[in-house]
Amino acid sequence: MLFLLLTRRRLIMLCLFITIMGVIIFTTATSLTAPSLVRIPGTYYMAHTQEKVVALTFDDGPDPIDTPQVLEILKEKEVRATFFVLGQAVKDNPRLLKRLANEGHEIGNHSYDHDYKQQRLLKEISQTDDEVYAATGIHTYFYRPPGGFLSKAQLESIKKNGHVVALWSVDSKDWRNPGVNQIVKNVMNNVFPGAIILMHDGGYHRTQTVKALGLIIDSLKREGYRIVTLSELKKFDTERNSELNSELK
Repeated sequence: MLFLLLTRRRLIMLCLFITIMGVIIFTTATSLTAPSLVRIPGTYYMAHTQEKVVALTFDDGPDPIDTPQVLEILKEKEVRATFFVLGQAVKDNPRLLKRLANEGHEIGNHSYDHDYKQQRLLKEISQTDDEVYAATGIHTYFYRPPGGFLSKAQLESIKKNGHVVALWSVDSKDWRNPGVNQIVKNVMNNVFPGAIILMHDGGYHRTQTVKALGLIIDSLKREGYRIVTLSELKKFDTERNSELNSELK
């Protein structure tokens, strides 16, 4: 009887272990974080160049409070950036998006409402593209998945849908609200020629981001960097035969 009890207990533990491992393996296989995803052919996370050029990108806007402040700084510093917008935010702030486009900034797609569900992916991209087009007459070309999470299957679906997945290579970590000086350090300690820098102009209060932005731009310029949009950045990529550059031409 004791032997049967032990055997049953071991069997339960074995089943539990197999279940946990299955979840881990499935998650690893289907949900790739940005650091691993950026190495998959067909994604855009940097330009291979020795030229001191970088791209500033902003996620989660447009926000009626923070985005105008970001735009004012960019205008003052004579910098153009790329904004990955949420469809719901565009619907709520169409005039702000129109201003963004009129001031020469690039617009990318960041889903409709930051939904991670795979079955809603293409619908969210389409909804956001419709909102952007209604506000600006522009169709989005670059897509950035919420949180940088994406499976290989999703990547293929997005490519077939006509979008290029754009990630990043330098994370300001402004989403953590670590302090203005730390945001600046996170960028300047990791920047390199061809880098794509991730920041945010929406989602939560971005007071620290707004305060850090001018300091980052000034620091980049002092080090000889030129700040461009994603489409401009790809022109500096020396790997002309790469799959990505073929798609971006």
